Amino acid sequence: MENLIANTQSASVEEKIVLENARINVRHKIINRIADTDSMLGNTSDISHILLHELSIFANKLSQANSLAEMRASTESLKSAIGAIEGKVASGEVTLPYQIKGQTAALDEALTRAHGVSSLLK
Repeated sequence: MENLIANTQSASVEEKIVLENARINVRHKIINRIADTDSMLGNTSDISHILLHELSIFANKLSQANSLAEMRASTESLKSAIGAIEGKVASGEVTLPYQIKGQTAALDEALTRAHGVSSLLK
């Protein structure tokens, strides 16, 4: 009978379990209400390609600029592609997930994941 009764966990273990369950619950809500994993991956890929392309245009134009006016002109394509996001975030129309997590936490998570993948590739 004793083997069938779960052992009482320490408060810190219980807290970790509660936090993990909350994280799983949020992920399920995202999958069920917002986007499945494949859709989010596709969207992330699209955004990465837009940024890669626009930053390439910017870098190439900026590297050839000879005046402040040409430097400013080099930003037009990038500004056209993503410039409106700043205003939407500033007005509260859009909140980005990293703002909820915290920028440091989001960057730390990305760096930890990147380092882990790099370690496996070595």
